[in-house]
Amino acid sequence: MSIQLLFRRGLTFSVAVAALSWGCGESTTTSKSNNGKKYPVAQDATLAKRTKTLKKIFRAAPSPMETARIIQKEGAKFDAKYLCNLAFADDDGLSSDQAIKLGLYGADLSYASIFQQNAEALKYLEAVKDISIELGVGSVLNDEVLSRAEKNRANRDSIVALVSKAFFDLNEQLKTVGHEDLSGLVVAAGWVEGLYLATRQLDGATDALKQRIAEQKLILNDVLSLIESYSESPAIEGMITQLQPVVVAFEGVTFGKGSAVTAKKEKGVIVIGGGKQYHADDETISAISDAIAFLRNNLAKAS
Repeated sequence: MSIQLLFRRGLTFSVAVAALSWGCGESTTTSKSNNGKKYPVAQDATLAKRTKTLKKIFRAAPSPMETARIIQKEGAKFDAKYLCNLAFADDDGLSSDQAIKLGLYGADLSYASIFQQNAEALKYLEAVKDISIELGVGSVLNDEVLSRAEKNRANRDSIVALVSKAFFDLNEQLKTVGHEDLSGLVVAAGWVEGLYLATRQLDGATDALKQRIAEQKLILNDVLSLIESYSESPAIEGMITQLQPVVVAFEGVTFGKGSAVTAKKEKGVIVIGGGKQYHADDETISAISDAIAFLRNNLAKAS
């Protein structure tokens, strides 16, 4: 596996956490999954729906790392002022608050990493360690892992590999301790932060960046579908409510005629391009930017 693919998959942890932790719950009536674990029969349909939705999100949504690459490619510069304040990492709070932080800081870690701000990325890795302790999975990001990261801070590939493995291990632990309802919050917060970062430097933004922002309408629908399946959680219900202004802002995005469909071979792979596209005018992009900034800043304060 290429180091780039490992980085992408490792740092798309906001989706991976949920994908790995969907199958936990309590009931007196149970069935067995393929791995032999018992799950409530009544929840089988819900679990299947969540899994299907997560796969859609994973396949369609740009990961925080990919979003950061788009920002960089379109000429934007790294600016640490857009990252979540690390002081929030030390605040006590409910498990739901910690899950939101995990989503926010994970996207920030991706943003810092793609711009090769390794020193900044290590700070966010340390914050994720503290949060993982609060969630009962602190053994994953232990002192040995952080020491190795610090020792290799000048080597981008080493940082990539270390962070990727750490997040895969963290995902497994979250699954083990049964943080099912928290996974939806991690997904939502990670998506919010990624879009927030993508909309911070819109002055002179290219059409390609605006196009990618407009495409997030589809992903927003999938994120909502996922977290609504956890609506019995007060924290999830709060997230759904807070997302509504963002939903309204995306109503200005349209889906229609685009360029002609093309097919070309790149590195041995057939790549399909063109076809119908999402479109948003500057007023709509501005509305999305304002709505996502308001939500993100509220999440950062609350968490």
